[in-house]
Amino acid sequence: MELGTIIITGASHPKTAGQRLAAHGDISPPTSDHPVALWDVLGKSVLQRIVERLRALGTQLVTVASSQGATTANGNTEPWEKAFLEYVRNGAERVLVISAGTYSEVDIADLLKFHRASRSQVANVVDEQGPLGISLIEAKCADGDLQSFRNRLAAFASCSSSYEFSGYSNRLNGIQDYRSLVRDALAGHSQIKPLGRETAPGVWCGAGARVSAAAQIFGPAYIGCRTRIRAGALVTSGTSIEQRSEVDCGTVVENSSILPRTYLGPGLHVSQSVVSGSRLVHLGRNIDVELADTGLLGRTGPSTPGRVLETLGSFLGAFGGESRIGASTSSRTPASVDWARSNGFFD
Repeated sequence: MELGTIIITGASHPKTAGQRLAAHGDISPPTSDHPVALWDVLGKSVLQRIVERLRALGTQLVTVASSQGATTANGNTEPWEKAFLEYVRNGAERVLVISAGTYSEVDIADLLKFHRASRSQVANVVDEQGPLGISLIEAKCADGDLQSFRNRLAAFASCSSSYEFSGYSNRLNGIQDYRSLVRDALAGHSQIKPLGRETAPGVWCGAGARVSAAAQIFGPAYIGCRTRIRAGALVTSGTSIEQRSEVDCGTVVENSSILPRTYLGPGLHVSQSVVSGSRLVHLGRNIDVELADTGLLGRTGPSTPGRVLETLGSFLGAFGGESRIGASTSSRTPASVDWARSNGFFD
């Protein structure tokens, strides 16, 4: 066994060998339970896509470890450290450590070639903004116990080589970066491909998606698996509506991301936003608001435990607590975000 790979998710993880990356973001930063790597992007989570890219490049030994987000000074073993030591004990010559806090399209084969040529113990991938959270580490760094491994890794990090990467990358520090990743994928600026088929120029639909003949969709846009778009709805370019969601009659969704199992009530105008259940983040206005009591937004499908078991890639409440289940009903008065603003929800 020559190469093992560890993908680290969670609140914090090595940015380069011997360093720690503190969790941070813009509006509603991701939590340790729901990092951006677990959010769906055009039908699959970022984590799923990273694993698939590794498989396609011939990397078969992949371990996913969640960082505890705590200092290691107290002697506790981080899951990724334990996985590293296990790989070495089982004969791995080198280990690739990838932070899922960044999405990048690094050619692993070329990185291995560079690493062999450099003859360094640690190679860190960097771009013009700095480290990308990818390190290729020789097994000899793990010679000894856990504390010895940490000391040796820190020492080797100070003289590590840097592999300069100029391809596509996104650091996924928060919701703004997530939206950039979605827009770039829809525009074809990255290797991310929508899960589904192209039903019209620039419009992709997942399996079982149902779009009313009286609805309009302008690409590039994505409609996820088993999502329903009802009559009179309008979906504009730059929008992704992820799996098992529902957009009710007359609602406009413009340049936004609707996370899995989200219900949008009738007559809404959602623009420049990320919505999960009854929680809406408006990126243009820098607003994070919960609309559970208004009936404007909600959840579709089973309870939270059921959703967690069903899909790793779902957003699943990363903005906050559980919200009411949405249902298609005739509106007493046309629901709208403008109505919510006038009633003080955005004050």
